[in-house]
Amino acid sequence: MKYSKFIIPILIIGLMSCKNNKNATTEVNHDNFKTIHSDFKLTSIAIENGVLLDAYKCEEKVNDVENSIPLSWENVPEDTKSLAVVMYHYPKKDNKTEINSYLLLWDIDSETTEIPYKMASKGNWFMGANKDGTAISYTSPCSRGKGKHKYTIALYALSDTPTSLPKKHSLNVDYNVFMNALTTMKIIDRTTLTYIYSN
Repeated sequence: MKYSKFIIPILIIGLMSCKNNKNATTEVNHDNFKTIHSDFKLTSIAIENGVLLDAYKCEEKVNDVENSIPLSWENVPEDTKSLAVVMYHYPKKDNKTEINSYLLLWDIDSETTEIPYKMASKGNWFMGANKDGTAISYTSPCSRGKGKHKYTIALYALSDTPTSLPKKHSLNVDYNVFMNALTTMKIIDRTTLTYIYSN
């Protein structure tokens, strides 16, 4: 069977999109986004002085599902129609070509101000795949290697919920799908919470 020069690249892209997000790569990167509203803040009782507390590391897996980190925020900007959350980590530190994502949430009502411990999959919003793409779940940091590892949780205030994301929990929503969907909406603001996991 012969393939045109246009079909082959499409096939390659399709194969790449089937990989789980353990080694996700995307050209979408908001690390340089400066929070516009200084009072728009994201916090967590699981993080103290910029360090993840031991009680929230290496959560027990039950059918690949783990208890999610507690989050809260305040002063959502006006005109925000929807909120979204992503937690990610660069395993190769300054090399941003490889990304691990640990939490993907979208279609969060703008009036919502917190996600209690263990409740990320139980609210009136939707959740994507865990780090390894094996379950709809949060993934807790659990590095076996010695040293310090930096994690970022980003909260997005959006003009609307991206229509390309499903109105249900979905294993098909990995880091790439999630981040690419955000490009279809106006980002009103973005605030982050960065912490260190050390062992």
